[in-house]
Amino acid sequence: MYDRAKTRRQRWVALLMALSLWPAAASAQREAPTDSAMPATLLEAWLAWQAQEQEPLDWAYSFALRTRDASVLDPLRAELLGELASLGDTLRLMGHEPGARHLQAWHHAVQGLPAEAARSPERLDLPWLAASLRRNVPVGNLIHLGTCEPPPWVEVWGSNGVSRLPWQPGMTTAGAIAQLPANGYRTLDRATLISPLGETTTLGVASWNRESLPLAPGARLVLLLPEHDMGGTLEGSLVNRLLVRFLATRLPGDVCTLWPTR
Repeated sequence: MYDRAKTRRQRWVALLMALSLWPAAASAQREAPTDSAMPATLLEAWLAWQAQEQEPLDWAYSFALRTRDASVLDPLRAELLGELASLGDTLRLMGHEPGARHLQAWHHAVQGLPAEAARSPERLDLPWLAASLRRNVPVGNLIHLGTCEPPPWVEVWGSNGVSRLPWQPGMTTAGAIAQLPANGYRTLDRATLISPLGETTTLGVASWNRESLPLAPGARLVLLLPEHDMGGTLEGSLVNRLLVRFLATRLPGDVCTLWPTR
């Protein structure tokens, strides 16, 4: 048993080393594999896809959608829209018009995001799976796998709605926030960074707790609602959690190719 497992692992390593040396083309268009036979596992599917490419897939922008995650996307989006509308109405009745406009802008932006163009909010790229074969996923448990071209933007969700800022080398969360109108971040305490890999990190953005993290193309930065000023801790924190959960399922770019598994 041990020898067979060791041999299998060595075979994967050899394949990965070969793929890392795949020749690059000047302008290769990424397309899903045309073979109708779907491999049994996600790792094998990535290898089959890469074998048809003339340049390496960008694993930092590659993803998959689990069936169990796809089943909650519509309810999650509906709950988020409902909470945004409800808290916005409450703030408007309280005379907090700036806060109501803030939530209305987020509501409008979420409405424009279809639930089905999605990924599971976790790493499912080939290097991640190959590092531990126990992470490998049966293709039968997936809706699709896909990859995107790295986009030229980072996305900021703040009080003025959603802004896409041009990405620049060395860009940081602090630098992105500094590009926003001052009234868009002056009262904020925290933000959550969503990486192109679907990973989330919460950091301080106020003067007393300020942190700064690098921004990759396609990252999304959510300037979390100041809970003390948004209808109370319960309502504000619920909107924050739902929005981060939903945005972590968004694709990490605009030009993407999906390979359905069924």
